[in-house]
Amino acid sequence: MKLLDKYIPKNNPFLLGFGISLMGALPLGYINVISLQILLEQGSSAVISFISGIVFIEFFVLKAVSLGAKWLVKQKQLLLFIDVFTIVFFTGIAFYFLVNIGSDKNFTLAQLRLAQFPFILGLLLNSFNFIQWPYWSGIYIYLFRTKKLDPRCKDNSIFIIGAMAGTSIGMLLFAHFGKQVLIENKIEINQYLNVIFALLFLVLAGIQIAKLLIKRNKPRKTPTISNS
Repeated sequence: MKLLDKYIPKNNPFLLGFGISLMGALPLGYINVISLQILLEQGSSAVISFISGIVFIEFFVLKAVSLGAKWLVKQKQLLLFIDVFTIVFFTGIAFYFLVNIGSDKNFTLAQLRLAQFPFILGLLLNSFNFIQWPYWSGIYIYLFRTKKLDPRCKDNSIFIIGAMAGTSIGMLLFAHFGKQVLIENKIEINQYLNVIFALLFLVLAGIQIAKLLIKRNKPRKTPTISNS
């Protein structure tokens, strides 16, 4: 959260949403790798369609979370279920790619029938991106608590538009920069996709396990007793 205080502009909900979402969209992730693959195999219009599917789901996630952030973070059992399910989900996918490293079953985008419909593929992938629910809940609670965002006026709608723009620009930058690097170095990414996805999902599962352990080992605050 210190990064938010240092780099994100105050009193500008659009830039606030844009900056937060851009920082979240730029790092290497499986959705970004797939957007790169779509750009390489199907071109710019297809990757824009894919990203549109991603931000379409993001809009509803942000709307829902902005209304129920305080409620969601209090649902310890639900959050625990999301954490455990995400760990199992990511570990299972990582295991699949690990098993197929070095085999003839190198993953290609052509194996996904939905790859012919990038927008629908984006909808589906972001619908299964369960991490974003607790992530955005934490962001919203911080913004509301520090009064960087006012939930009672139109600021939240402007923030959501900024967040969607940040996600779109971040994913486009990643895809086009990645394409340039691959072309300049004459790298055939299809040969390494099994390794890339195996490592990515293992890292994601590891991060979720670490977060879960930190949460469980975090000392609980003891209630203060008032004399009044």
